Amino acid sequence: MIKKPRVVFVGGVERVERSLKASGEELGVDVDVHAGHMQGNAGTRLAALVRRADLVILVTGVNSHNAVQTAKKEAARNGTPLQIMKFCGAAVARALIAEVARGAAAA
Repeated sequence: MIKKPRVVFVGGVERVERSLKASGEELGVDVDVHAGHMQGNAGTRLAALVRRADLVILVTGVNSHNAVQTAKKEAARNGTPLQIMKFCGAAVARALIAEVARGAAAA
């Protein structure tokens, strides 16, 4: 069984989550979204998502300070590639998913 690449978006793309997941499914990429809200067990969930990711897209413009710090720390700890963006619209997010899919296909 071939492992599908996994992209995690942290903050900034809640409104288009369903669309991004559908794009990922179409391209053979698992897509997860964490809103960046850190109430309750959200920090634990965020850390787990980052640990499983092949790429983390961290949107800082609309994200909590704690979520940014947690994502950066977990990515560094696990050697997970991290792309930091101030904002990430739906078109850019889809292009990033497509880029990951192309990279997986080439490997």
